[in-house]
Amino acid sequence: MILNKKQKAEIFLYIFLKFVLNKILKREGDVLPAHILRKIDKDVLENFAKHITSLGIPVILVTGTNGKTTTSNIIAETIKLSGKKVCFNSNGANMTNGILGAVIGSYRLSKSSGMNIKGIAMLDFKFSADIIVMECDEKVFPAVCSILNPKIITATNFYRDQLDRYGEVNSTVFEIKKAVKKISEEFKNNNSGRISLVMPSFEPLAAFLGYEINADKKYFGFGESFFKSNYSNGINSAGNSAVVELSDAVTCPNCKNMMFSSKDRAVNRFLYDFKCEKCGFAEHEPDIKATQNISDSITLEFKKEKPYFFSFKPALSGDYNAANYLAAYSVLKLLNIDDETIKTSFENFKTKFGRSYKKMVRDFEINIDLVKNPSGFAGVLKKLTESPFKVNVLFAFSDRAADGRDVSWIWDVDFEKYKDYIENVVISGLRPYDMALRLKAAGMNPKKITVEYNLKKALGITMDKAKTADLNEKKIYILPTYTELLRLKKYINGIK
Repeated sequence: MILNKKQKAEIFLYIFLKFVLNKILKREGDVLPAHILRKIDKDVLENFAKHITSLGIPVILVTGTNGKTTTSNIIAETIKLSGKKVCFNSNGANMTNGILGAVIGSYRLSKSSGMNIKGIAMLDFKFSADIIVMECDEKVFPAVCSILNPKIITATNFYRDQLDRYGEVNSTVFEIKKAVKKISEEFKNNNSGRISLVMPSFEPLAAFLGYEINADKKYFGFGESFFKSNYSNGINSAGNSAVVELSDAVTCPNCKNMMFSSKDRAVNRFLYDFKCEKCGFAEHEPDIKATQNISDSITLEFKKEKPYFFSFKPALSGDYNAANYLAAYSVLKLLNIDDETIKTSFENFKTKFGRSYKKMVRDFEINIDLVKNPSGFAGVLKKLTESPFKVNVLFAFSDRAADGRDVSWIWDVDFEKYKDYIENVVISGLRPYDMALRLKAAGMNPKKITVEYNLKKALGITMDKAKTADLNEKKIYILPTYTELLRLKKYINGIK
């Protein structure tokens, strides 16, 4: 299948619009050009997807509430390191327009094998990637899945997110499962083999995607030994409780009966053992699990006849990033990528701006983590406990459409547990007093809280407070919602 004249014109238009945005207006240019193309041609993604399918390009989709950007980027960067070309939305633009932009952006101008009537070689466009890896928002996953026909689908987890955008998490998962079932049946009917599903064994809603589905299933999880070096009876060496919200699946996603855990529920979410006594839906034994977390090294163990182990020193810290590595590793082994390449990639991986991003500025280590829901926020706050010293924090908290209009979710974040790790807080954004009230209710000293609507000034105040705080460890944590993250980038990069 070759590109038609309309598709070639659309590629030219995309390139032109992106050039104007990037070079002239100095703006990000991945989403808006795709948005304009979809206004002109509502079937543009479907038409390009047909061309990609005709070329036999395999597609990997990564979805979930938390961790999908990091997981998809780890997968894509490792594939690149193996020598293959990858089409992926590295900047986290995971709605339909962002995915379309990544696809069209992978076409490159090339000489055609044909000649025009004057005998001159014609120019054409060639898709420049060997494989497609796309992070996909949960809301648009069903539509994107039906268009791109992924061979591998990865789910990181499903937790409560912005209710005004997604509704109840069970409803979201139900729609995703329908899409997964449909695509698996289409592969079977077309004699195209079976799709592969990669899922966490410990998270009921994500694990439910594979329940009674005709697919090759790989589950990843954790062994109890992974946490023994950090936790004893639920308490870490710094005195912090390891207990976090375990799951949003109070009832069985299959039959709606109450689910129970056979283990003490006072364990962290990664050891959650669930079972429905009515229909039998239960935790699956992991095919790959993290078993050791010693001396900054993680060891993975495989469920085989003979034990097989893989160890690496992760570039990203935190239990939730260990889960991201597990998901990525599971996918990469399905692609037959060797362990040496994976190890090199995992140990040298660098996040994109805003996803566990670090930068040294004026002798301070600035840590930036996107926050958007209770579960993700809790995971980020837990990083504060990794240091025995208090830190300074900047919250950039807003309620624009991309952030979610409903800000009540911050009352589900356990700030009470982490307030004693914070020295000073500066709060900016459109809704700073909502956050200030939540922190005061958590027991934080109001004298340690500063509100500044101007984000650039708030960043400066945070750095000034960090200078005068005389802390032993010079770290600043910046925790923004999505739209504030985009605004922060130019300010952070502008600091000398």
